[in-house]
Amino acid sequence: MDKIQEKKVNDIIHTIGLNNNLRDCEVKEIVESQFRFMYDEIRKMSLDTMTGEEIDNCKTNFFFKYLGKVYTSGEIVDKHKYRLQKSKEERDEREHDSI
Repeated sequence: MDKIQEKKVNDIIHTIGLNNNLRDCEVKEIVESQFRFMYDEIRKMSLDTMTGEEIDNCKTNFFFKYLGKVYTSGEIVDKHKYRLQKSKEERDEREHDSI
């Protein structure tokens, strides 16, 4: 976020705080809490060891007002694991070639 956008966001946060008799840090905490919940819930799952079917059976949908639905599935996680593994192999190969 550039400085102009950051200033706009801070102004909006300040305005909300003034309208609701809250400090800026309290407003930020309220706004960020929903995303922190999602982060904590995803961290609780051991996606590295779970299979695609196990992930599909878990509750992995999060709904955010004005933002929409954030979700994952076994297929998405498997693709991500594949990309991470491939990237790691390429990095190891580059390191090996540079020696």
